[in-house]
Amino acid sequence: MSRLVVYGAGAIGGQIAVRLANAGLDPLVVEPWDAQREAIQSRGLTMQTEGGGEERASPATIAPHELAEEVSLLLLCVKSYDTMDALAVIGPRLADDGLLVSMQNSINEEWIAPEVGAERTVGGVILVNGSFLEPGRVQASGSVSRASLTTMPGVYVGEYGAPAGERARRVADVLANVWPAEPVDDLLHERWSKMVNNTMLNPVSAVGGMRSAELLANADARRIAVRLAAETMRVAEAEGHPLARIMGDYDAVDVYANAAGESDVVERGLEARGAQVPPGAMTSMYQDVRRGRKTEVDYFSGIVSQKGASHGIATPYCDAITALVHRVESGDLTPSPESLRLVDG
Repeated sequence: MSRLVVYGAGAIGGQIAVRLANAGLDPLVVEPWDAQREAIQSRGLTMQTEGGGEERASPATIAPHELAEEVSLLLLCVKSYDTMDALAVIGPRLADDGLLVSMQNSINEEWIAPEVGAERTVGGVILVNGSFLEPGRVQASGSVSRASLTTMPGVYVGEYGAPAGERARRVADVLANVWPAEPVDDLLHERWSKMVNNTMLNPVSAVGGMRSAELLANADARRIAVRLAAETMRVAEAEGHPLARIMGDYDAVDVYANAAGESDVVERGLEARGAQVPPGAMTSMYQDVRRGRKTEVDYFSGIVSQKGASHGIATPYCDAITALVHRVESGDLTPSPESLRLVDG
């Protein structure tokens, strides 16, 4: 008998596991981190909702080496740098007609598909946010990148290298128990759109030592964020995925003009967004920095720099912010608004 598996029950995987369990879908949680796994096994998993309520569940939870069942649907919710380790566990257990769904940031489908086959690779582009509070507890929250919008779903679901078909609809039907889910025909277009959001906000928050509202209120942070966005958009276009608009509000022409110093329309828009963001909200990368964890910077601005170089596109802001996040990780640089000034050299 095949099983629905949630691999990684952190800020996003925890939300998925709670709601799928409460919907009666009996997910099996595979949790590599001992503290989180033991907490779920002993007292269950609690999700604090955006409205202040709580949802609880006690899904069956095991360590990776304990996985022995065939997997029909795998929702992969680990950090990008843990993808290949997870695939080594999951690959042999994935059913011939099973699907592996990357619920991660970055463009992990490019590394997943060669391992399990493009026909078994699906992506979920998440448009909500979450925080890990403590072992056994996660927080659901809205995303800064959609703060001014009310009509977007919680997740876009797409097939790797193909328009949305039965596979995307099958996954969207499952994820609809967690958030509103919408199949899309161009998965990588949505991935690159999300990459812009991640690259312009996550590394800036990590170097600046800022929660999301603080970041959007800071003039230096907004200026750098717009320049990071412009570089990412240029690389996305070179990759074959031009973006006409980002964050649902800002046209490409305005982003490029603002990055060139010919306008401040996007920076003003970001400042206005700050008033809509809860004061406690913070990016996933700033959460990692606060906990002393490795960040995903190499899969955000780092991958933009890497792909930009392959296309002959200069990415000085992505190069600089990536290096600064690594200095923060090593303890060589203290996150602060003053540290952001190092981005300009």
